[in-house]
Amino acid sequence: MRKSMLLQLPGQWPGSGEDDASFEEYRTSWVLRDEDRPLGTLFHGDLKEAAAQAAGARVTVLVPGEEVLLAQADLPEMKGQKLARAVPFALEEQLANDVEDVHVAIGGRDKQGKLANAVVLRQTIESWLARLKEAGLQPDVLSPEVFGVHWDSEAESTQWSMVIDGSHALLRTGSQTGLAFDAENLVPVVQAALSEAGESLPSSLSVVTCGDELFDAPPGKEELTALCKEQSVDVTFQEFDESCSLLLARGFDENNAINLLQGDYSREEQLGKLLRPWKPALILVVVWLVIQAGILLVDYGRLSSLADEQQAEIESIFKQAMPGSRHIEGREKALVEEALKKLRGGGGNQGLLGLLANAGKIFKETSGIQLRSMRFRDNKLDVDLDLPDLPSLDRIKQRLTSEAGLKVEIVSASQRDGKVESRISLEGGSA
Repeated sequence: MRKSMLLQLPGQWPGSGEDDASFEEYRTSWVLRDEDRPLGTLFHGDLKEAAAQAAGARVTVLVPGEEVLLAQADLPEMKGQKLARAVPFALEEQLANDVEDVHVAIGGRDKQGKLANAVVLRQTIESWLARLKEAGLQPDVLSPEVFGVHWDSEAESTQWSMVIDGSHALLRTGSQTGLAFDAENLVPVVQAALSEAGESLPSSLSVVTCGDELFDAPPGKEELTALCKEQSVDVTFQEFDESCSLLLARGFDENNAINLLQGDYSREEQLGKLLRPWKPALILVVVWLVIQAGILLVDYGRLSSLADEQQAEIESIFKQAMPGSRHIEGREKALVEEALKKLRGGGGNQGLLGLLANAGKIFKETSGIQLRSMRFRDNKLDVDLDLPDLPSLDRIKQRLTSEAGLKVEIVSASQRDGKVESRISLEGGSA
C-alpha cells in the first residue's frame, strides 16, 4: 500500500478571502495511510508539520466546499482544448464572476450525459497553492471537501449522503455533484436540492454527524424527516464520535472526485512555469549540443575516410612485401609478424636474419669473395660464391664454423677461368 496523506484545509484558512493572516496561525488536520495504518491515523498541527510527514506520500488536499461551485453543463461530446474552452461559457449563467476570473476543472458525465465541473476563483486557488508551496507541500490532488462524503457508486439506486460537523454541512448528491452550506439552513437547502432533482429523486438520505457538536436539534431533525417522508425518501441518522477529517479521509475516492489541478494549475503546467525562465538557457544548451554532435559527426567522417586510406595503403605495401601471399583482410599485421617469425627462426634455429647477421661479417672481411645468389629454405641458407682459390674456401668454412658457430657444408666446388665457383649450405648451430 502506497503511503498517502489527505489534508483538510479549514474554512477560515487564508485563501478563502476572509482574512490575510499568516497560515502558521491556523491549525489543520491530516490523515496518513500506509501499510501499518490502512485505516489512517489523524494528526493536527500547522502546514509545516504536515509537510514534514508528507515525504514520499501522495498528497491530497481537501479545500473548503463553500469556495468551490459544483455545477453541471449540457454540452455535446468534445475533446481536449475545445471542451476546456467551451465549458466556462456554458456555465456563465451560473457564475457570479466573470469567466476570465474563474478556473473550471472538468469532471465526468453522469447517466444523463451532463458534464460535471468544479469552479473556483483563480485568486483563491492561487493563494492556496502559494501558501502550500511556502510550507513545503506540493499536492497531487486538490479537491472540494464535499468529495470526502461517502458515495456508493455501485448502488443500484441513488443514495444521497450528508455529513454535519457542528455548523458546517456537506451534501453529496452524486458521484461528482454536491454542495457545502451552513447547517442552520439544513431544511431549506435539502428542500431546494430535492426540487432541483426533479424526477431523479434519491431513494434515501444518510445523515452522519461528527465532532463535538452532534446533530441533536430535534426541530431541524423532525422537519428534515418530515420533508423526506413527503418526498418518499428514506432518511437515516448516525453519529461518528471521531473527527470529521478522519471520516472524510475514509470516504474520499479520487476516481469519483474532481481534481482542481487541471489546465493552468496542472502539475505539468506548474513545472512549465518553473522552467520557463530557464528556456533561453535550455535553448542555448540544445543548440550547443547539436553543434557538438555535428562536429563529432564531421570528425568521425574525416577519421573514417583516413582509416580507409590507411587500410588501402597497408594492403598495397603488404602485397609488395609479400607477393603471392594469400591476403585475408584485416590480418596484414598478423601475416607479416608470422613471416618475420619464420625469418628470425625459433628454437635452436637462427632463421634467415640470424644466419645473415652471423655470416655477413665474415663474408665482408674476406677479400676476393663475391656472392652470386642466396636461397633460404627449411632453415638453411644456400650461398653461391666466387673465390680466388680453394684455400680461400677452406678458410671461410673454418671461420664460419669457429667464429660464427654455424654448421657449414660445402655442397659443390669447381675451378673455372682462374676462380673457384662454390655453393655452401649454412645452418645455425645449437643454442
